[in-house]
Amino acid sequence: MDAGLNSKEIISWLKAAGHDRFWLAESCGVQKRTVDNWLSSSRAIPRKAQLIIKTLMASKLSSPVAMVGVSQNLVLHFSEQEFESICDIARVLEVSPVQWVEAEVLKVIHSEPYKVLRALSQREGKPD
Repeated sequence: MDAGLNSKEIISWLKAAGHDRFWLAESCGVQKRTVDNWLSSSRAIPRKAQLIIKTLMASKLSSPVAMVGVSQNLVLHFSEQEFESICDIARVLEVSPVQWVEAEVLKVIHSEPYKVLRALSQREGKPD
């Protein structure tokens, strides 16, 4: 991996992009206190967080207007390799990892609604 991001770069980017630490925390799936620690400590920012932040920094869609409207939270667990793949795909598509995963889940829900509804009915013990 190339040289890691430093806190000054991230702080400058946040300011230029019109974002705050609360937004960065939400985008990284952590609490604001964690972001405060990353940006005020001399310790390295965790690799996973750096991948997310680099993707956000490269994203054309990370403007405050594009990120408005997050209404629900869902925690997903990926292996490090799976997460790196998600970040790589998102970087190529110039979106955040969260935006890409959300779009893929919505594709499944909207492209095959009958399968989703059938699976839910079967799970609840209802006939097709």
